Amino acid sequence: MNWESKIDHALKVLDLKRVFEGLDYGSSVSGLAVVFMCRDPALNFKQRIRYSKKEKSFSMDIMLDLPEMIPLCHVDRRRILAERLLREIPKSLRKYRLPHFDYDAFESDWKEAVTDQLLGPNAARFDHLCKPQATI
Repeated sequence: MNWESKIDHALKVLDLKRVFEGLDYGSSVSGLAVVFMCRDPALNFKQRIRYSKKEKSFSMDIMLDLPEMIPLCHVDRRRILAERLLREIPKSLRKYRLPHFDYDAFESDWKEAVTDQLLGPNAARFDHLCKPQATI
């Protein structure tokens, strides 16, 4: 991710590991990794989506438009991150048709955790520590 996007700051409030650590949605997936790729679209970075049956892990990139993200305030960045997480992770997971995975329970918990942490009342608690836009 590019430092100008301030995505790292917007993600400070996101602690999904704490929420999902003890939960079990079936034997098909035991780990999930998301990488935010915030780059200029002109660079033509390709999105990676991967499910490893052997490791029971799912990983994917969420592509963000750097010129779009730079001028935004922290609230708008978190809104975009939440929208993308809520839309892309469940959609991509469902493409794999995992036989031993409770999609509905995962999606419900995912929506609640992402919404609460990125859009909830405590989401702005670190905003005073970082300038809203990058200065060069």
